[in-house]
Amino acid sequence: MANPTGFLTVERLDRGYEEPRERTHNYQEFVHPLPYTEVSRQASRCMDCGIPYCHNGCPVN
Repeated sequence: MANPTGFLTVERLDRGYEEPRERTHNYQEFVHPLPYTEVSRQASRCMDCGIPYCHNGCPVN
């Protein structure tokens, strides 16, 4: 755990998605993953609470 208050200082970001209109024209991946550097920043938000709430969204923030 790098920063116990990281969830307060780093804004939560979600990955991007392809527009629904574009999805219907191809069978390509429609989720745009975050860059590795941003994934590392998002990981610093973890409070290591032992309860996997963060999979859906942190209840604290």
